[in-house]
Amino acid sequence: MATTRIRRPSNRFVSAAGPRSGLSGAQPPRHQVFAEGGWPSIRVLLEMRGWSPTHIEQIHEQLRQGWPLSLAVRHVSIRMGTCPMRSRSLG
Repeated sequence: MATTRIRRPSNRFVSAAGPRSGLSGAQPPRHQVFAEGGWPSIRVLLEMRGWSPTHIEQIHEQLRQGWPLSLAVRHVSIRMGTCPMRSRSLG
């Protein structure tokens, strides 16, 4: 009578990790880095220069699309028709 051998899975291949609980598709990463620096520092710079929260969100969207900060600010000011009173060029 022949005995059957039980094959154990090898450790040669690692199983894929499940989705991480901290990162979901709907939430952006907490710290986004652009060419001009991290988003928190860019946001503080814009707030100090008098940009409103609505403008800042639009600028953030432009940065996520790949525009440099100086062009993102220009696009938002043209699109919304307003900018801070004493704003200076960012680039």
